[in-house]
Amino acid sequence: MTELFGWGRFPKIQSRELTPKSEAELAAILRNSKSYIARGNGRAYGDSAINKNLTVTMTHINRFLRWNAKSGELIAESGVLIADIIDTFLPRGWFPYVTPGTKFVSLGGAIACDVHGKNHHKDGSFGNFVNWIDLINEDNQVLRCSRSENADLFRWTIGGMGLTGVILRCSIQLKKIESGWIKQRSVINNNLSESLKSFHENKDAQYSVAWIDCLATGKSFGRSILLLGEHAKKDEVKQKSAVFPKVRNQKFSLFFDAPGFLLNNFTVSAFNKLYFNFSKFMPSSCVDWDTYFYPLDSIGNWNRIYGKEGFFQFQCVLPEEVSLEGYTKLFFAIQKKSSGSFLAVLKDFGSGNGYVSFPRKGLTLALDFKASKINIALGKQLTDMVNDFGGTIYLAKDAIMEDVQYNPTFSKDEFLKYRNRFIKSEQSIRVKL
Repeated sequence: MTELFGWGRFPKIQSRELTPKSEAELAAILRNSKSYIARGNGRAYGDSAINKNLTVTMTHINRFLRWNAKSGELIAESGVLIADIIDTFLPRGWFPYVTPGTKFVSLGGAIACDVHGKNHHKDGSFGNFVNWIDLINEDNQVLRCSRSENADLFRWTIGGMGLTGVILRCSIQLKKIESGWIKQRSVINNNLSESLKSFHENKDAQYSVAWIDCLATGKSFGRSILLLGEHAKKDEVKQKSAVFPKVRNQKFSLFFDAPGFLLNNFTVSAFNKLYFNFSKFMPSSCVDWDTYFYPLDSIGNWNRIYGKEGFFQFQCVLPEEVSLEGYTKLFFAIQKKSSGSFLAVLKDFGSGNGYVSFPRKGLTLALDFKASKINIALGKQLTDMVNDFGGTIYLAKDAIMEDVQYNPTFSKDEFLKYRNRFIKSEQSIRVKL
């Protein structure tokens, strides 16, 4: 047995783990297993990729299979990481259409969670750029699923949290770009109302994400820094700079768990004040792709900052028309009852993919909380508040939601038609999905 956990290092669960090295080995494992879940690189935050009976880790099924240099189509196995794709194809002028906030996510995980990035309002989520999926169903058959072949299974698999079958390989579309640089511009917003309006005033930006100070009070309540980005063209890159810069070296890595008392409302509030005031003087600039898309990847094992008990992330989306009222109430509750959220970001969503996928039109908020009793109780209260406002919770980040709180926007009965009865995660058991 192995102790497994997601990126939040909470909860920690004993599981039998197997790591097949080939499709044949994977098929043999699945034939002899009646309860399992596939796992990519373990970057989901909670227990959505863990099964106590058997967790099948797909990291060794990770080959590039075919590349079309004219169209940008890439066929690859599900254990390939987004980092692998960037390392290989960015020097050739290609980049993922959609990427989450870390490049260490597997293709299988990106599809299962239908990950989103800073450009959802323009391009949608990862599933929009998946051409087809090869899926192992409950009869251990490999099915090709696309928008025209096994179409319903294809749509329920995108965002289906790995519960419809084991993703073996896929075809995805990459984006042609002229450089690996992003033209970045920051917009200072002094309160929550300005923060929300700022997204609408900058909808034409290709990328947008706001760091938001959820502990600021008074006139500064809900203040934020909105970071906008556009791919720089080749002739906009400084002459002495590489057109396609390489990944940054990690600045440092945490090899120990930080003391739990370090993160509290006082220390987080002090950091937020310093960061907000410093950001006022940040000029518009060109930054490399790694700095813009993956700032936390430069810190090895940054999840240790929350201490040995770990942390959980709370991510929700609220309908646009109730965002101001809803996030006002959420922030008041956080200020009153939490021990501080070190990371809080706000993004704009466009229309979602429907079916089981999380993103839908509205504004999404993501917050990290130390896994303490007071924060877990607050997280459950925030979930109830989100439900009251007609919002939803992102399963890829969830670690604490109870089944009575899970409020899916899709028909569970319809989902069950395509759900693999042998596949179970600790999360799917917990929320009765």
